[in-house]
Amino acid sequence: MIHVTFQTRTVAAAEKLAGHLMEKHLLLFPTIDTDHEELKWEDGKLLRQSQLLLQGMTKALLYREVEKAAYNLLGSDLVRVHAVPVTNLDPHAQKTLLEQTAKV
Repeated sequence: MIHVTFQTRTVAAAEKLAGHLMEKHLLLFPTIDTDHEELKWEDGKLLRQSQLLLQGMTKALLYREVEKAAYNLLGSDLVRVHAVPVTNLDPHAQKTLLEQTAKV
């Protein structure tokens, strides 16, 4: 299992991606963080760029499919994607994740 984070430029992009991935059974337990700023160093000073984080869980073997779907759907509205392994998860969530995500 992995926890995936998508950085997007707009709420609409995050919601569009969440809906698409959920419809395809590729993402569970999605959340959107609308209070996220990335720092950028430009012309000798820090600039803040507002972004959104869409996060959720999926099976590790589905990562490439999830990543490809995200870039195909959002293009330049997708800033970055990364995932981290989930080493422990409560039994109910683990069962839900295994049963309700796409088969690999």
